[in-house]
Amino acid sequence: MKHANLAVSIAVALSTLIVPTSVFAQLNSTVVANHQQTSALAEYQALRQRWAASFLGDANIPFDATLKQTVITTNNAAERHWSSMQTDSTRTELWNDLVLDPQTATGKKVLGANIRTSYQRLFSMAKAYRLRDGRLQNNAELLSAIIDGMTFLNQHYYKVGVKEWGNWWHWELGTPKDIHNILVLLYDQLPSDLITAHTQATRYFTPETTHLGAGAGADVSSNPHYRLSTGGNRTDNTQVVILRGILDNNSAEIEASIAALSPVLAEVTISDGFYSDGSFLQHYDIAYNGTYGNVLLNGLGAQLDLVAGSPWQATDPVLKNIYPIIFKSYAPLLERGTMMEFVNGRAISRPTEQGHNVGHSVIASLLHYLDGAEPQTKRQLQSLIKTHITQDTSLDFFTSINHVGNYQKAKALVADSSVDGEQQLQGFFNYPAMDRVVYRGDDWSFSLAMHSSRLGNFECMNNENKQGWFTGDGMGYLYNGQLDHYQNYWPAVNRYRLEGTTVDNQLMTDCDGQRNQIRGGRQTQMEWVGSVAFDGIGAAGMEFSNWDNTLTAKKSWFMFDDQVVMLGSDISSTIAADITTTVMNRKLAESGNNQLFVNGKQWLPQLNHTMKLRTLTLTNDEINDADISYVFLKPTTVTIGQQLRSGDWSEIGTRSGQVSANFISATIDQTPQNDHYAYVLMPNADQEDAQEFAEEMPIKVRRNDNLAHIITHKDEHVTAANVWTEQAVVITNQISTLSKMALMVEKEGRELKIAVSDPLQTQTTLHIMLNQPVKIMSDVEQRLQLDGQGNLIINVAELVGQSYPFTLKILAVN
Repeated sequence: MKHANLAVSIAVALSTLIVPTSVFAQLNSTVVANHQQTSALAEYQALRQRWAASFLGDANIPFDATLKQTVITTNNAAERHWSSMQTDSTRTELWNDLVLDPQTATGKKVLGANIRTSYQRLFSMAKAYRLRDGRLQNNAELLSAIIDGMTFLNQHYYKVGVKEWGNWWHWELGTPKDIHNILVLLYDQLPSDLITAHTQATRYFTPETTHLGAGAGADVSSNPHYRLSTGGNRTDNTQVVILRGILDNNSAEIEASIAALSPVLAEVTISDGFYSDGSFLQHYDIAYNGTYGNVLLNGLGAQLDLVAGSPWQATDPVLKNIYPIIFKSYAPLLERGTMMEFVNGRAISRPTEQGHNVGHSVIASLLHYLDGAEPQTKRQLQSLIKTHITQDTSLDFFTSINHVGNYQKAKALVADSSVDGEQQLQGFFNYPAMDRVVYRGDDWSFSLAMHSSRLGNFECMNNENKQGWFTGDGMGYLYNGQLDHYQNYWPAVNRYRLEGTTVDNQLMTDCDGQRNQIRGGRQTQMEWVGSVAFDGIGAAGMEFSNWDNTLTAKKSWFMFDDQVVMLGSDISSTIAADITTTVMNRKLAESGNNQLFVNGKQWLPQLNHTMKLRTLTLTNDEINDADISYVFLKPTTVTIGQQLRSGDWSEIGTRSGQVSANFISATIDQTPQNDHYAYVLMPNADQEDAQEFAEEMPIKVRRNDNLAHIITHKDEHVTAANVWTEQAVVITNQISTLSKMALMVEKEGRELKIAVSDPLQTQTTLHIMLNQPVKIMSDVEQRLQLDGQGNLIINVAELVGQSYPFTLKILAVN
């Protein structure tokens, strides 16, 4: 009986231990869910750490002397901001110099900018708190001050429900990016309600990944319209949302941001974005590879870097298009570390965004794309980066870089002896979609800025680039061994005397003369603007009409191995004003002995002196590849002079600071009726080279008139022409033109190598009359047709101003 009772007791006990299978399933499900949640949280944390590392560097790599100095500099700036920060309960702003006033018209105008600058100072303080080896690292009082400042700004100014007074960009893009950077750096040290309050605020101002002006406060901003974001604004737009996603552990926002990136690499044919020829436009019709283009380049690369290897890794094959874009849109425009000024837009008026500054930013952006490149492309990209870092002896890349992570990557790349750092890119590169041309010679480059009925002349916006009046009127830039020539150039140079331009000397006021889609409308009189490339050399031309149509001219540039030939004709003014063509206006190097030679003899510069010139040479005995010569194709009356010029950044932009420099100029006074000029620029040529060239004169000007500009270069065996008319114009003994076009032709025996382009970009066919029977030898795209009557018809449809090369063979006549 006892055994029976024991059995029952055991049975009862066992029954209490038996758990239904469904309960095990629920327990397992809970464990898996918790694990998945923990794993997902870890993924978000990993992204935050990766973004923070771009500012803080790889913790496993010791800081070198430069980075240690960067830490000191950052700490010094943070201490200045901290010590000057207001803390009393009656404050209305954090810093006395950054007034926050949403009540008055003056205050509203600068409110967005001052809020952003306030957050930027807090970001500087946040970096000092996090950067290792600094005296403010993990300083609790500093952290408390940052939290206090962010709380104040969020509670009073940057919050849900307020209006976007002033420039929309600060509210929707600039400030949210700065806020998110602070939140990422200090994520584990900040109260969760402060993080939430700020991400709610940025979501209010920038709720979408693809559109701007989407917040309720945008209706009073400088651009109140709900609109698609494009170009650099798109990558800024997605950066705001993707960082908010990693702060809020919001997968949907991360996914939406990555999905919204691909369109920035889609080839466009109008308005903002990258074109098939490598041009990049922003604000509808302004050439902007260097600044807005780099915002895109950096933003895209940083975001792709951020999600690489994560559950949100980008997989769209369209994103691989960035590599050919880099080599087409950026490599030809970088010159020994500088980004050529003619694609930097209004940034030329910012002292911190001069050519070398922008160039270094572009180089830093390129670092993002190394890990995702195919092996061969990666080697090319490594070489491009190393070349421009090591060859820029004007501004040290490593003292101007802002992100520690990029600094460490670049240091390792430069130290890699297997990477070639002597990449030399030469040839002729034309960008018809933005009316820009680059010729890269041996240790020199020449770039040309034009505009047309398709492209704006310049942009003045937000009080920047106020005197960029003539920068798109045929200004030529010469880059040679004087690497700092265009650094701090713009405040000091006479803005009426830009090299290559012809102006009528009307008195201009700030922002006068804009002819772009947003302001003033494009210059509809200028349809013939374009260029043609031919076996590494090329030609460009412009049927010019100034901003108010009071001055007209036809202007050409023919670019050969060692020279640029410049022709002008039909220079006329309806207001009979003084007309000036600027041949030279060089900022003199501060080092070395600058010497000027006139007609082969040394000349001591005066303020202004007018004389007949055949040759003009500027030399420097200390800087390699800095000599410049000009040869006039016939003796020309030229005014030359040296002048110490001073200016202030405030004259052309929103910053201030005095700049002084010595300039040597050479100008031609033009008569107001059908005047002309003809001269040759010879980079890296001294006075003896110039004299020899003038004596031998391999350039023959065949026409310089209202029908065409035609030259023959005897040494190159090339004839080049810009044809302004549809009348018959004889080019060589073999061919005449019957259409407006740019062309170059080389005769070798019985072969004619020819390249043509349609500078109007509206013609579907070009017509050439042949004076001898020919056979088509090369026609890669099948665009040529012989009509049986001695005419050659060239189909230029869809070439949009790009060149088409082909070869003809002259047939023997029985």
